[in-house]
Amino acid sequence: MPLSAEDRERVAARVRWMVADYRAKPTPGKEDGFGVEIAAMSPEEREHVTTVLLELVAEEARYA
Repeated sequence: MPLSAEDRERVAARVRWMVADYRAKPTPGKEDGFGVEIAAMSPEEREHVTTVLLELVAEEARYA
């Protein structure tokens, strides 16, 4: 079942928060937690994580 717009926004916000938190102070525990949290998501949510990460990379490439 496709994600609703609200679900996509929720997943995107969570992923962006996790990336920002990890960048602020990277630790193996945070990295592991990121993986565990993504693994616990539904397949549709996990698929959207990829989209969000690609969007982050594209945004950063524009400012590099």
